[in-house]
Amino acid sequence: MNQRSKIIQLIGDLSIPILGYYFWGWNIYFILFFYILDVLISTVFTFIKTNKINQHQQTKQWPWVHIGLILLGYAITFYLLYFLIYQIYPKTDLTHQLKEFLMHKDMGLPQWILLFPLLILGGYSLYRMTFLMPKAYETTQIQSLWHEHIKVFLLIIAAIGLLLGISTWIVFADWVYVWGVILGSSLYRNLVSRA
Repeated sequence: MNQRSKIIQLIGDLSIPILGYYFWGWNIYFILFFYILDVLISTVFTFIKTNKINQHQQTKQWPWVHIGLILLGYAITFYLLYFLIYQIYPKTDLTHQLKEFLMHKDMGLPQWILLFPLLILGGYSLYRMTFLMPKAYETTQIQSLWHEHIKVFLLIIAAIGLLLGISTWIVFADWVYVWGVILGSSLYRNLVSRA
């Protein structure tokens, strides 16, 4: 990925959650739901990449152990997020927050109508720029592709665990969590794109 593409991606990574928090009335739950959807889209495109590699390299390899670890990663992430949110905001109704996130009105429409296609388009653009155009499917090994995705979950789980531990003693203001999530995610993506 060239420098210009990295800058565009970084601006995109930062803009939606920042605009959401400061201008669209998003709260920390909305930011977390947004990033969960973003990781889910990334997982879907990892499946698409695997299929493209299989087609090009004429194999039928599916790394079931890695896929199982990804599913376990989702379960652990949701479990830890549940406890983190209840540690910070004991009276939270997550089901209500999720419904609010999906039905929050932007430009007169529930935001899921705008947000889902935007995330899918962003995922496809990244897939196209970093995988299809450089023909990465010719040389990428499926195991390494999924290994990178597992590293994302290990980082997410470590960050949530750290926040859970810290929040036992100190509860920060919302903006600290929001900026921590946004900057942490962007820093990670920047480091990954350099590799």
